[in-house]
Amino acid sequence: MRESVILPRPRRKICFVIDKLAGRSGGAERILIGTANGLAARGHEVQILTHEPRGIPPFYPLAPGVIHTNLRRPKAVRNRIRRKIDAIRDSLHARYKTPPFPADHLLWTSKYGAFWRRLETHLAAHQPDVAIAFLPPAITALGRARPSPGLRRIASLHNVPEQDYRNPARWDPSPLDRARRWAGLEACDAVTVLLPEFRQWFPEELRRRISIMPNPVPPVPSSRIRSHGRDRTVLSVGRLAPVKRQDLLIDAWAELVERFPDWTLKIFGIGPDQEKLAARVRELGLEDKVLLMGHTDAIGEEYLTAGILCHPAEYEGWGLAVTEALAAGLVPVGFADCPGVNQLIEDGRTGVLVDPGPGSREARVHALAEALCDLMADPERRTRLGMAGPASMCDFAPDRVIDLWEDLLYTEAGARP
Repeated sequence: MRESVILPRPRRKICFVIDKLAGRSGGAERILIGTANGLAARGHEVQILTHEPRGIPPFYPLAPGVIHTNLRRPKAVRNRIRRKIDAIRDSLHARYKTPPFPADHLLWTSKYGAFWRRLETHLAAHQPDVAIAFLPPAITALGRARPSPGLRRIASLHNVPEQDYRNPARWDPSPLDRARRWAGLEACDAVTVLLPEFRQWFPEELRRRISIMPNPVPPVPSSRIRSHGRDRTVLSVGRLAPVKRQDLLIDAWAELVERFPDWTLKIFGIGPDQEKLAARVRELGLEDKVLLMGHTDAIGEEYLTAGILCHPAEYEGWGLAVTEALAAGLVPVGFADCPGVNQLIEDGRTGVLVDPGPGSREARVHALAEALCDLMADPERRTRLGMAGPASMCDFAPDRVIDLWEDLLYTEAGARP
């Protein structure tokens, strides 16, 4: 009886597309570069296409062999008329958030047209097997670009889909842009979302094309976890922005500080709410107990030494801080109604999901304070929950996620998965 022979998969020529990468340290940018590097390490030919001002390199390092191409022309090449049109367009956008027809079409084309046209030209010239667009602006451009024969187009979403496609506060607020964002998504052969719950939001036609593509979570060696002691610190990690709701945590801390005077709250991150949060800390007299730590490149060490991670966000595409905490054996606390978190924390087994109560802000703050109080007062429970965290992240190991990407890449070109 002959042994079956497993033939190696052919090398794929892959283009990742994202509108901006220069100096950006966000989660989607980090995942894109990590995925590109991982696929290049498996022998694929990988290129990253952007359309942005020149002169600033990507924040995260590219592996040898990964090519970054900026499709935007150098400023010196753009003629005086083009620069004047851009200035008029930016002035009109600043004055009218939703310009009337036909100005909306003219302004939209002026703002975004160069991206998808240059993308179309590049794809036609380089003939990749697969183009993968990260985030709605790039998905829109890829969807509008006429596909080369045999090109497979994949849209990769990294937030709660409803927020990206129905919330006017995200991306461009104009109805025209929202319509074209959706049309770009529909034009793609496949769509990836981060969690199974997000698939249900889409209509049936699109749902059939959706694959679940989680973010990778690098494992933390158990020896490292065991070698660190846990201190009496609650961490919060994330951009200082309204959606992260660090203000709720600060107000909850005011209810806890007298009962737990030896505990400290450390909030890591930068963002537009920084001054507002600092003012709230001063107003409550919590300067010695609530520390706004700013950015750190060593957040992994904080996960290994803190006692609790609190993530009070309203929604997440993927709770990156939550998964990193779980991998490090740190107990996470989040709200039970937070998409992108409530599917990652197993309440009572790996962490705590807080019932927000009747929905008022005050009720939410009090519920969060009560949940933290119970956990802070019970070191044995913290130990038990923390021990279960690393194993819950095994399915998201980087090699497993790259396996999922390869499975999607080898789907027959043009076929609906």
